[in-house]
Amino acid sequence: MGYEKEYDGIIIGAGHNGLITQAYLARTGLSTLSIDKGQHAGGGLQTPEDNALPGFFHGTHAVSLKGVTSSPWFKDLQLADWGVRFVAPDPSITSIQRDGRAIVWYASPERTAESIAQFSERDARTWRTIAAEHQDVVRELVGPEMSSPAVGSEKRDRILRGSELGRRYLKYAPLSPRQFIEDTFESDAVKAMLLYYCVIREVDVNVPDQGNVVPTFLASQVPGEIAVGGSYSLARALKHDVYAHGGHIMEQTTPRRIVVEGGRAVGVELEDGSLIRARQFVASSLNPHQTFLQLLGDDSPAELTQKTQDFKYQKVGQIFGVNVALKDAPDYTAAAANPDINKARLTFLGLDDPADVLRLYDNADRGIVSDQVMLIGGCPTVHDPSQAPPGHHAAYMWQKTPYALGGDPANWDTHKERHLETVLDFWRGYAPNLGGANLLGAFAGTPLDTERRFPSMQRGDLFHGWFGPGQRGVDRPFPGMRGHAVPGVERLYLAGSSAHPGGNITGFPGYLAASQIADEVGISRWWGVRNIWAELAGGEQ
Repeated sequence: MGYEKEYDGIIIGAGHNGLITQAYLARTGLSTLSIDKGQHAGGGLQTPEDNALPGFFHGTHAVSLKGVTSSPWFKDLQLADWGVRFVAPDPSITSIQRDGRAIVWYASPERTAESIAQFSERDARTWRTIAAEHQDVVRELVGPEMSSPAVGSEKRDRILRGSELGRRYLKYAPLSPRQFIEDTFESDAVKAMLLYYCVIREVDVNVPDQGNVVPTFLASQVPGEIAVGGSYSLARALKHDVYAHGGHIMEQTTPRRIVVEGGRAVGVELEDGSLIRARQFVASSLNPHQTFLQLLGDDSPAELTQKTQDFKYQKVGQIFGVNVALKDAPDYTAAAANPDINKARLTFLGLDDPADVLRLYDNADRGIVSDQVMLIGGCPTVHDPSQAPPGHHAAYMWQKTPYALGGDPANWDTHKERHLETVLDFWRGYAPNLGGANLLGAFAGTPLDTERRFPSMQRGDLFHGWFGPGQRGVDRPFPGMRGHAVPGVERLYLAGSSAHPGGNITGFPGYLAASQIADEVGISRWWGVRNIWAELAGGEQ
């Protein structure tokens, strides 16, 4: 078998992180190739057109993005020049109660507090105070930490304790999010909303040493965004930039193994037997099981294999998603009191009792779908009409459900259509116009469908792994990593959501991987990477 092609670097998995890594390195002059099993690169950014109703475009995974336009990679890669644009709805979130009242979460903490006051004047005051106290923390520490190389927890905490701002950040850190919420707020409506927000951000509310995430949520001024034309427009811009700088992308291509010679990653063998050589590096944006067990196989160091086998995936991160084509947008009964409710980027339904949210963890273990059908969704076409035919709308609703329904994920195949109707019925209880002639079409996707469509989202985990102790920060995906470099295999790197700082559409795993690869292969970087820890420690390394 001869070598068919040769590149300086190969990236396995062309989701947004993989494409970001490739885009940066292609601009250095390296010859690059990314390989993706899917029909279209971009991973969860897909926005497929409705098969039954052409002209309707449905976000099935990454619909609502957070802070993309303010990220360094979006600016560095000049993606706006490729036509990608975003809108930032305000309010960002509304949580509608069964009695018709709603918490409306605006960009302005003051307006949010006014909405909370109908449930608790004390909670309204507390919200204002926390948002004000942590605004600088989010801007000067939390945001920069996401885009900085990770450091060990002891060093991190020591550096943070050296400043007043850092001490403020650490104030609630020892708590679990659940404990912080229960200790801080009195209204069930506020507690349930914040617990559920943690869940959708893939934060395990029961795990200690992350109580400070809730104050950062309240204080964040980074807007939630919707991509005009659908999230795939971001993937398309990344692809254009890769091509424009000489990169190659092979879609509908399945890798068989990472080729290792003399302890160094030197290429990728494809499913058809073709071998593509990598002169400088191989990077994987897939999950640890795919990278280390399937693709490295016998070349995976024994310690790495064991750590991978112990790697955990999210327990309540999986979604049952319903996408609908509508004539008129959802009209919530609660909007009679506040029309802004119909304009929210995200809508929460059924979050009256925090116990219902907490029960999701036990339900996941037992394979049970909650009988309190808590939902999160939105209607992007309220803000971007281009995702539906003129005068029409595309909307979606997600429910957090177990991956293994009744102990077996295959049960979703027979339960899907029935549960689709359950979700629609619950949704209509809040927006009665979602029926009759207004509902033009609907389809559902299960956690098993997610795994089938995107194998890197193992067990339907959108974030490529749990964020508990031992799997976050410098320890992501597990302790012993050398940044994004794989220990024991030279010139092999992780560039996906299983690496620091983790999942969601942040782009930072790909951004940081590109920086480390460039430094270690001896390529001069055309971009700078801020290291918040070196800054705070006065240059300490």
